[in-house]
Amino acid sequence: MQNSNLSAVFCCPATARPAVLEGDWLGQDGTHALVATLPVSVLEGAAEALSELPAWLAWHAEKYPAGAAIGFLSYELARFFEALPLTKRDSLPDLSFAYYPRIFRLPHRVVSPPQSFSGQDFKVRTNFDARSYAKALAKIRDYLVAGDIYQANLTQQFRVSLRDQPPEGVYDRLSTGHAPFRAYLKSPTRTIISHSPERFFRVSGRHILASPIKGTIARSGDAGGDKKKISQLLASEKDRAENIMIVDLIRNDLGRICEYHTIQAQLYEVVPLPQLFHLVSHVRGVLRAEVGLLEILRALFPCGSITGAPKIRAMEILAEIEQAPRGVSMGAIGIILGTPGSDNCAMDFNVAIRTMTIEGDAAVFNVGGGIVYDSNPVAEYEELLLKAQPLLEALPAARALEPVDERAQILGRQSRTMDRFVL
Repeated sequence: MQNSNLSAVFCCPATARPAVLEGDWLGQDGTHALVATLPVSVLEGAAEALSELPAWLAWHAEKYPAGAAIGFLSYELARFFEALPLTKRDSLPDLSFAYYPRIFRLPHRVVSPPQSFSGQDFKVRTNFDARSYAKALAKIRDYLVAGDIYQANLTQQFRVSLRDQPPEGVYDRLSTGHAPFRAYLKSPTRTIISHSPERFFRVSGRHILASPIKGTIARSGDAGGDKKKISQLLASEKDRAENIMIVDLIRNDLGRICEYHTIQAQLYEVVPLPQLFHLVSHVRGVLRAEVGLLEILRALFPCGSITGAPKIRAMEILAEIEQAPRGVSMGAIGIILGTPGSDNCAMDFNVAIRTMTIEGDAAVFNVGGGIVYDSNPVAEYEELLLKAQPLLEALPAARALEPVDERAQILGRQSRTMDRFVL
């Protein structure tokens, strides 16, 4: 591996379980990737794997001090922390981690611009079109008016045939967007490709940092227009309210595992991506002495930015409305060095948004957005498609789900209906 380059890692067979983390993982400077192959052990499954995880990590950390565990947590893992009506995908474990005896830092590759899929534009299958999405928003609004929730992060699931496109090619096309928490995890049964801009949490010794995203606006394409877009995003009462709502939720979650007086929040950082701007806040704290990985997951998982508030009731409502397991999408991908709970532990997890699971010739992913009382169906659906666009363009499936005029007409009617109830 010392003499390998990053391109060679992507050519490794699935049995080698190549893992690549690019971007800001563990404070990387953006010029190198964290890379590993040939794990000495794999732990995956459901409740039994979750209970074994701390001891499994501690044993391997002592035996392989230069190594690390890399893997994912499915969104449906949350049903082991709370009594939730979440049904997992049959083919997918709730958690999967491989322990690699050594982690390498390799220079980033220069990735060529994405190639178009001329003559290969295939229909997207999804659980919502514009009409059913409008109905889903109306149902969420009923719960909002009733006071059950303050916000729900509704997601739409996309399924696209790869049509002989190799997963590493899909990852390359996505990577040109330079999201801060990119990941490529390949195994004999599936490939996980993540283009996430959001950190779930990072632990350094006893210190923990969470960085939720709430608030999105499309970029304009020129510097002057982008400056106006940033000002518009920062001035948006709706986006700021959504952001602070999730910050409060995460502060409360951290209060379950941190010395309460140490919890601090830094609000409203604008983070640029090629097609959009995100509004990000940061919440920090110092973990209590008895807190390990399971305590952290029980308090925080899944991230409140992809559930809503209050978290448990929002998840119940979303399970009722979405009617499909989210899987890795909206779960988390992470790396763990050392023994969780010890002063020398370091771990970093993303929120697995803009994340697809490839099994066989099908790629599946969810994208979503926070729905609040004054959400506009047209704006929410267009934001959702804006988030999905990079993933669809990385696949042979770049066409919109329905014509823009038809979509606007359907959602516009729902928007006018909802406006009559705005106080």
